[in-house]
Amino acid sequence: MGRYEEAIASYDKGLEFKPDDDAAWNNRGIALGNLGRYEEAIASFDKALEINPNNANIYYNKACSYSLQNNLELAIQNLQQAIKLDEQYREMAKTDQDVDNIRDHELFQTLINLYTSNGKNHE
Repeated sequence: MGRYEEAIASYDKGLEFKPDDDAAWNNRGIALGNLGRYEEAIASFDKALEINPNNANIYYNKACSYSLQNNLELAIQNLQQAIKLDEQYREMAKTDQDVDNIRDHELFQTLINLYTSNGKNHE
């Protein structure tokens, strides 16, 4: 609905009571990213990853924030971690507008082509 400021306030209130809710931190990061507040979004994603370091979705959201900042290296690093944890993020990255600005880069292409459909590295 585009009411991101209200959503952030709600997440902040909820996190006062349950600061270890990785989903709330992740959703807070998404809302911040939708407002273009990428540094704050990344900080929320980092907090979510402290709580749940094996959540591919959080790494993917963090990669998107870095991509939107044109930070290729950190975008690729986080995208690679997301793909390692869950193959679906390789396919998502092929069309997600949030990674449009890095999609043509060689590092992105190498990462996307590095994995087969079963998630194993080409060796």
